[in-house]
Amino acid sequence: MRTSARTGMALAVAGAAGGLSLLSGGAVAVAATDAGHAEAAATASRAAVCRYEVTARHGLAVRTGPGVKYRQVGTLPYRKHISADCKNSGWTQLRGSVPPAWIGKWVSRTYLKPIASVSVCRYEVTARHGLAVRNGPGTKFKQVGTLPYGKHIGADCKNSGWTQLRQSVPPAWIGKWVSRTYLKPIKPHGGVMAGGGGTSMSSLPMLAGAGLGVLALGGGIAVAARRRQVKGVS
Repeated sequence: MRTSARTGMALAVAGAAGGLSLLSGGAVAVAATDAGHAEAAATASRAAVCRYEVTARHGLAVRTGPGVKYRQVGTLPYRKHISADCKNSGWTQLRGSVPPAWIGKWVSRTYLKPIASVSVCRYEVTARHGLAVRNGPGTKFKQVGTLPYGKHIGADCKNSGWTQLRQSVPPAWIGKWVSRTYLKPIKPHGGVMAGGGGTSMSSLPMLAGAGLGVLALGGGIAVAARRRQVKGVS
């Protein structure tokens, strides 16, 4: 890795000498001194991710483009919690808590209600015989699966009680519940975990390659330059 590629990224908050300015839409303009980071910087400017709840009572159409003229590929159920680009109107692209094939597909923002940001932490499963995954926060709720001993997952940051799964599990288990008693916090590899949609370095490979960490904060985004020390995340 060239020295310039590791240290040539300069970022500064608007008003300081350098190139980070917060735009009205909550995006970020990034000034990169290394031309090789230009494409990754452009990606960062569009990377603000928010959490939403589907309000369409008969389901929300998922389409291949931003409009009803585009082909429908699926439907999001009423009250489903998903992650998508932060927008106030129009159409927005899906980013998380949906089947992998729908990532990047489009839904109408009209039928999405913003919900509170979610801080996502990394954990290791410590239950020797596996950790039950349930439909709700308690043993009275139906068990839908089991997380194996030693498995690394992403879930809401909590110290006790029950927590909801967010990453590194089958798509159908996103939002399901596990007991926090059998989860050990672990240090994330390769970047900054994020609230407001649970964006991480592992979900934005171009940013990981450019040495950028991303924090989604409601409708905005903070970008921090760091040295390229990216490792694989389970």
